Amino acid sequence: MSRAVDADYDVNRTDTVPESARVRHFDELDDSAQQYLVHVAEGVSPREPTNLSELNEGDVVVFTDYYHVQ
Repeated sequence: MSRAVDADYDVNRTDTVPESARVRHFDELDDSAQQYLVHVAEGVSPREPTNLSELNEGDVVVFTDYYHVQ
């Protein structure tokens, strides 16, 4: 069962996409999820996400690289 992303999850750059992962594209995400991923990509400590219900554990987001939600 997948859970929505919260402060308990890590979002890390990855070179591989697990076969079971749901792949999301950056432009499909709402503003709060996009801002969160921009902070992650820039290496800035992202503020605690308040509403990232569009992302689930195991998702991979295509942005400047692939980002895996764990």
